[in-house]
Parts: sequence; structure tokens; C-alpha cells
Amino acid sequence: MNLEVRKVTCGYGGKAVVSGVTFTLASRDSLCLLGPNGVGKTTLFKTILGLLKPLAGEIFLDEEDIAGWSRRQFAVKVGYVPQVHTPPFPFKVIDVVMLGRTAHIAPLSSPGREDREIAEGSLATLGIASLGDRNYTEISGGERQLVLIARALAQRAELLIMDEPTANLDFGNQITVLNQVKKLVRESNVGVIMTTHFPNHAFFTGSKVAVMGRNNTFEIGSADGVITEEHLKKVYGVEVKIVTVREGDHGTKVVVPAA
Repeated sequence: MNLEVRKVTCGYGGKAVVSGVTFTLASRDSLCLLGPNGVGKTTLFKTILGLLKPLAGEIFLDEEDIAGWSRRQFAVKVGYVPQVHTPPFPFKVIDVVMLGRTAHIAPLSSPGREDREIAEGSLATLGIASLGDRNYTEISGGERQLVLIARALAQRAELLIMDEPTANLDFGNQITVLNQVKKLVRESNVGVIMTTHFPNHAFFTGSKVAVMGRNNTFEIGSADGVITEEHLKKVYGVEVKIVTVREGDHGTKVVVPAA
């Protein structure tokens, strides 16, 4: 999988919200997208997902312009994990995950044995096979996020787009979801784009980091190169310190408030 976003400008009603964004993402890459509220992260996501047409520029997936793709063709390649999802009916977890097979099933047909096996395999990959027969509405927030990731995996998508997958989760469930995202990138042939409000998440999961700021700034690179004290102050207007927490020979960078 190779995603190319080429000088994309996106917005609403002909009015640009984000201009001239360019980046690439390959299989087993993860991109953490940070930035304050209102700078256009969601608008950019909607454009990559094909929900908004670019005002300018092009988006290619495996060297094909996605502008001409059908929704079904797009769904085979790209999975979306929303921030919050509560279905109106108490579907079983396995049924929620099998919805990811929709793009692979002929119109007016029902899921078959292979579709169920793929869905069960997706749950097992994330270590939540035991949830299969539970009601989706009765499991925890962290478990729901993992189920939504499993649904995207069941699509056999090559690119996963995640909108703040740890939003509204307690600390334990945040770590669970982030660990699974990191594991997917490391062990599966997928690429991941994930928005977050926490720079520490980018240090933990991102092979690439992009920071969107006001006045249409967009900077992309490694976590060490992009997430600096000076840059965070410029983007968020707050004083922070970046410190390294060491355990043996290994160190992890974290962002903390300045004293």
C-alpha cells in the first residue's frame, strides 16, 4: 500500500480550510496527526476518506487517483475507525465486525462461512475473541474501540484511518488501544493514520508525525524532529518540557507541563 497526498486543498463550499498538504504513507507506517481544535484535521480526514472532494490537488492510493473510485472499491482498500460509535440496536460483537465484510459481499447476498472466519480472525488478532457473542452495547468503551478496529481489519483494508481512537477512554483502555495499534503496524501489512490530542501518543506509536497549526501550517517528519518544545509552544501556546524516561538502556520521551 502506498498513499500519496499531493498538494491537497480541502474545505467547504469552495472555501479552503486546509491548503497545499503533501505527504506519503506506506504499508507498516503510522502517521500521528496532531493540532489544536479548528485547524482542519477532520476536514483533511473527510477528504482522504472521499467524503469531501479536494478543492485542489490529488490523492493516490497505489498510484491510482481515488477521485474516480466507487465507494465499494474504496471500502476494499481503506478502513475507517470513528471516534465514537453506538448502534441503535444491541448487535452481537461478531455481527458488528462482519459489517466490515460488506464491500466483499455481492448485493442482496449474505455473509458466508469465509466472512465469519475472517471476522473471528480479526477479533482473535486483537485478543478479544471472547467478546464475539457479547452485545456490543454492553461492553466497555475500550473494548468497543478494539471491536471497531477489528471491523476495519475484517475489510482486509490496506489503510486504516482512525479518528482519535483513544478519546473518552480511561488510562488503561488508552494503553490497550495504543498497544494494539502499534502491534498492527509492526506485524500487519497495513498503514495507519491516527489523530490524537496527545503528543505522547505520537512518541509511542508514530513512525511519522504531522502537526497542523493555525495559519495553515503543516509540518511532517519523525516524532523527534517535529515534536519539540519550541514547536509545541508555537502551535498550542503553552510551555512544556520534553523529558526522557529511561529504563535500562532504553528511553522514552514524554511531554510534561513546564514547571
